[in-house]
Amino acid sequence: MSGEKELSALIDLIYEAVLDNDLWPGVLIKLADAVGAARAIMPSLDWRANMFATIAPRDDPDLVASYKEYWAFRDPLLGRAILRPQGEINTLDSLMPREEFAATPVFNEWWRPAEYSLAMAGTNLVVEDRFSALVCVSNARGKDSLTGEQLRLFEVVARHLGRAVRINRQLWKLELANLAATERIEMLPEGALLTDASGRVVLANAAARAMLDVREGILLCDGRLGVAGSPDALQKLVASCARRPVGIGGPGGELKVPRDLPQSPLHVTVAPLRSDTRLPDVPWIGFGSPVAIVTVTDRDLDRRRWQMNLRRRFDLTSTEAALAAEILRGDGRKAAARRCGISDATAKTHLANIFVKTGTHRQAELVRCLLGAAEAQGGKT
Repeated sequence: MSGEKELSALIDLIYEAVLDNDLWPGVLIKLADAVGAARAIMPSLDWRANMFATIAPRDDPDLVASYKEYWAFRDPLLGRAILRPQGEINTLDSLMPREEFAATPVFNEWWRPAEYSLAMAGTNLVVEDRFSALVCVSNARGKDSLTGEQLRLFEVVARHLGRAVRINRQLWKLELANLAATERIEMLPEGALLTDASGRVVLANAAARAMLDVREGILLCDGRLGVAGSPDALQKLVASCARRPVGIGGPGGELKVPRDLPQSPLHVTVAPLRSDTRLPDVPWIGFGSPVAIVTVTDRDLDRRRWQMNLRRRFDLTSTEAALAAEILRGDGRKAAARRCGISDATAKTHLANIFVKTGTHRQAELVRCLLGAAEAQGGKT
């Protein structure tokens, strides 16, 4: 009866931890005790950004750090475990032969010093988009077999853990939506992204998603947000927003990202979130709490909208519309042609076509016509 009470108390604690993430280490301690194991852990791997995280309350912190820094992505057992279906119970023996694993560097240089047993069971709690989160239990060293009762109890608890993690992830997403509303990122005309301290994009508005899709100026590099030519520069600004207290010069900053002519540079601004809300950092979310808002301004967007208006109003080609928009800058046909990446002779030909389509005869008359069109449509030049 005491065993059933212990199991019932553990399940209650699991659902309490959904609302209080500080309880998860205690959940794992009680899980290990309930199934008669030496330890229980909840690791996660993000293959997009090569990041490993874990909750391992009974493991030596130095050994956990060494696993995170080196062994996590060199462990063949973990590499095989994350490929299994979500919810399927696996043991070491079902993933690879013991003799094969015992001959690996990770077993001899990390597993044995950590006093892990070859009797281990685990299951994937989350599997999505090159991200996996698991729960595992292991016997003490020397107890190299799991009993049927241990596996039965682990399977019972794993079902509740899977349900609790799914609830926790949904709550996290709701909190993220509230945070995004506070930061008003969907209402910003420029690209806007919320990132965690490592530079992973937690949320992006439509404009930012479009920029990432075309990979012009800003891009994802190893799962982290970066800028063309210098990905580390942006990540350093993001990391500065996570430091408390902030360093010399304050958190965040600005970058100008050059692009091929005739495109203007992108202007990137990194700033700490205005909201004091910090979402919980738990391994199965796949992201850390957002710490920075990154805004990306593309000065060419208004120009492209203006060119589209010109094409529709005067039936101009895309090249003619681009040249007409550049003519409005007022520094002459040759300068406009250079910015458009065409020769002056080609510009003269296009300009003649523009005169015909707009019913004008000189550049000064064309400029007045285009400015009138801009005022009529409320567009920007």
